Amino acid sequence: MAVNSPYRSSSDLVLEVLSRAGVLSIGQAVDVDDFQTVSKNLDSIFRKIAGLEICFVADADNIPGTWFSDLVDIVLGESAKDIGLSGQEYIDAVNKGLGGLGPVDVGAGAAAKSLKIISRGRPTYEPLRFVNY
Repeated sequence: MAVNSPYRSSSDLVLEVLSRAGVLSIGQAVDVDDFQTVSKNLDSIFRKIAGLEICFVADADNIPGTWFSDLVDIVLGESAKDIGLSGQEYIDAVNKGLGGLGPVDVGAGAAAKSLKIISRGRPTYEPLRFVNY
């Protein structure tokens, strides 16, 4: 999808993760193995952030543009070991995403907090439960 589109695709997400990890540079062809390594984790990562009540990505090929940068950080952190990050780079990527290493609790990473703030106060479209007396 176009960069100026209000939505981004899962392919855009994977390519940006590889770029931020330093695996992919400008003008370089994408390695199929690297692309598949990150791509296969997307469903479980989306389910995890939904379970943590951070945000719910209903369609991986229509990711809201406002969520994109934070989702890149989360996917990078969750895929960091798989794409070869280690040491301090690994710790920084995880804690910038969902968190969970050292003093940062799971769901308290920078990107996770940002997504919670972006989603706060938005309609959930869930049925309203009430009790009649």
